Amino acid sequence: MDIVNFSNLKLMVGTTEDIRTAIVKSICENSKTFVVTLNASILLRSLHDAYYRNVINHAGFVIPDGSGIIWALRRNRNISSDRVTGIDTMLYLCRISKKYNWSVYLLGARPDVVEEAANRLIRSGVNVVGYHHGYFEANGPVEEIERLKPDLLFVGMGVPKQEEWIFKNYHLPFKLAMGVGGSFDVISGKKKRAPIVIQKMRLEWFYRWLQSPIKKRHIPFEILKYSFLVLRGKVR
Repeated sequence: MDIVNFSNLKLMVGTTEDIRTAIVKSICENSKTFVVTLNASILLRSLHDAYYRNVINHAGFVIPDGSGIIWALRRNRNISSDRVTGIDTMLYLCRISKKYNWSVYLLGARPDVVEEAANRLIRSGVNVVGYHHGYFEANGPVEEIERLKPDLLFVGMGVPKQEEWIFKNYHLPFKLAMGVGGSFDVISGKKKRAPIVIQKMRLEWFYRWLQSPIKKRHIPFEILKYSFLVLRGKVR
């Protein structure tokens, strides 16, 4: 495991096991932890948005989520790393939260989606102490989070809102906060995750786009732009 400067972001690279172990160690030591799951969308925004780049670099762990990140590391820096996805990391932390008796709070998505995601996690034995949808004004349920003091705070509000919300509310009493994008949709069963064969082909983004082509119409253009920058050596 190592931390490299990747397009002016502090990116953690290594095996999935080593990266997960480092995150768990940080939680167990009560060291406040902010995890960012780096993909092409986050990196592209960080290239032209100095404030957002500062938000990302405030995180204790920036992990390589997107297959495009792994590709750019290998192509332009000759660095190998496992792909450590946000949803898999969240589900892993939820599983071991039962061992450590960690409490969990979910923030984001539509009211029915986050409620169902919370209920499914509760049925699996996870101690979900609260949840709130992502359609709120001002800062959202900060008073409830302050009262509940969850150990793990998962925020699924999309890029860049989720990372900026965590950064702005870093004073809240959590041990780990992590942006998880559309993970609640998958956990709730509202959307399906791409089959393993699609993931291995690095086409998970295309599978997600097919499920919401209008809402996510920007994704193909982002992929093309990102690919162009990698091939030109601008992402390294």
